[in-house]
Amino acid sequence: MTIQTPAAGSAVPVRGSGARGLGWRSLVQQKFLIIAVAVIAVAFFTATGSSYTVYIVDTILLAAIGALALDLLMGTGGQVSIGNAAFLAAGAYVTVWASRSGAPFPFDVIIGGLACAVAGLIVGLPALRIRGMYLALATLAAFYLADFVGQQYQTDTVGAAGFFLNPVFAGTISQQQASWAWLLLGVLAATIILVSWLRSGRSGRAWRMIRDHEVAASIMGIPVARYKLLAFMISSAIIGVQGGLLAHFTGSVSYDSFTLGLSISVIAMILIGGLDSLAGPLIGAVVVTMLPIFVPDVINAFVSSPAATQDASSYAEIIYGVLIMVFMIAAPKGLSRWRPRPAVPRADGAAAADTARAPARRA
Repeated sequence: MTIQTPAAGSAVPVRGSGARGLGWRSLVQQKFLIIAVAVIAVAFFTATGSSYTVYIVDTILLAAIGALALDLLMGTGGQVSIGNAAFLAAGAYVTVWASRSGAPFPFDVIIGGLACAVAGLIVGLPALRIRGMYLALATLAAFYLADFVGQQYQTDTVGAAGFFLNPVFAGTISQQQASWAWLLLGVLAATIILVSWLRSGRSGRAWRMIRDHEVAASIMGIPVARYKLLAFMISSAIIGVQGGLLAHFTGSVSYDSFTLGLSISVIAMILIGGLDSLAGPLIGAVVVTMLPIFVPDVINAFVSSPAATQDASSYAEIIYGVLIMVFMIAAPKGLSRWRPRPAVPRADGAAAADTARAPARRA
């Protein structure tokens, strides 16, 4: 890349272009490294783990898909959203509707993702005029609206029991869990490739410019409205696909499964793992998914009360909040970018003062 100076008309090389190229290559290497690690982990656990262990791996893979989508919206795009559970529920319910209408798997899941893309476009319209806390409240309103619509659809169709779907894979429970692990790994790998491609290109630079300096981005000619809506549509479509996969994975859909706490847990994933990174949402998904599993064991080690064990999920939510506060203060960039702070050497004047006070202390 060169710039023509007005005075001499000579070409001046810009060093930033090389830096951008290096960053792009580094991102590509990181992308394939993450996918390779995920493949090795899935191969190991499906070969040696129990059905419950593979079920946990499946849950982590599902959570990582949604965390990557939300990180694209919040971390890269800078658009605050706490209503991601609304798109998860919408994807699940539209998948159920498409399946009951005769659409086979995975086309019903794709229909759910497309419907959530349209819903993301509608929800993203307020982002053209509001931001920050007000945008978060707008997405919260979308969550309650989706919860109401889903509850009404379920009540009018099947009642409080919820919807039940036929298994996607045949075989024993262990074989089904292993098949789900490889399917979810493929979806996660496709999501990683898509998100990294978007971040490394023109759209990623535009989203970060809008996130950091929205007024300057508009002055520079970046179509702010289009990129904001695009971020909402893409992230909502991915979360909708996650909701459809979740519906088939669990085999049932009920409105009481999609709570505000679920939205908070996904936000905790990207904050703990690190915003605007590929590895961050995956690390956060592992940490947040494993917390409810390890919390009862930790509670039983210190408290031998049955009531404490029953309230383990509530304690896990408390730990979510504590971890969010700790990482925002001590490691605002998350686990994926955390580095121990080097010791700051003291100034020479302070060292000299200590040396001068040393004889006095000995005396």
